[in-house]
Parts: sequence; structure tokens; C-alpha cells
Amino acid sequence: MARSLDLRQRALDAYERGEGSLGDVATRFAVGSASLSRWIKRKRTTGTPARVPRASGSPRRITSEGEALLSMWLQESPSVTQHELAARLQQSTGQSVVQQTVSRTLTRMRLTYKKNEASESADHA
Repeated sequence: MARSLDLRQRALDAYERGEGSLGDVATRFAVGSASLSRWIKRKRTTGTPARVPRASGSPRRITSEGEALLSMWLQESPSVTQHELAARLQQSTGQSVVQQTVSRTLTRMRLTYKKNEASESADHA
């Protein structure tokens, strides 16, 4: 559980004033002694006990150039499949992506596309 910066600072201040051992101060502020130890170390190295932002994960496989191409292709031909879009990206940019990556990108871009007529009529049969 994330603890507030205020709580972290108050616990650190109490420890630095010598109001008890690491374990005593941790118990007093209802935090784990390992957490208090990390906050002390973080304050020593960075100057603040604040949380470190989490990494955002892997970079996007489809660049802004690829997004522009997807948008253009969908305007030209709304019935193109995601597999075809992935193949076109490979051909145009040289970057290989799978259908699922195209799907996530289209969702993030809030772009929709038509299903082809064959699959629509099969759905209604």
C-alpha cells in the first residue's frame, strides 16, 4: 500500500530525531521496518522519501508515423482487416507487427473500422 508523503516525512523525522530504533519508529507509525529503511535510503540518495514513479513499460511498437498510415488507410478503405493493416505496416515501414498490436493501436487512437460484408452477413445468418 502506498503511504502518503506526509506520513513518510513524519516517520523519517521521528527516526532522525532519535525517538526510537528503526523498529520502534516503524511500529509507532504503523509501517514496516523495511519500508522505513527504504525511505531513509531514498531520502539519502534523492533528497526526498517520495515514491519513485513506475516505469511505463515497453515503448510502443507502432510509431506516430505508423499511426498516421493506419488512419490514412482506414479512411481510404474502411473494410481493410487488421491483418492486412499489419502487412501494410511491414511493407511501408519495415517494422513487423502482429494483428493484436494493430488492434491495440486502433483502440488507443479511437479509430473504428467496418467488418467486411462476408463476416457481417455470416453473423446475421
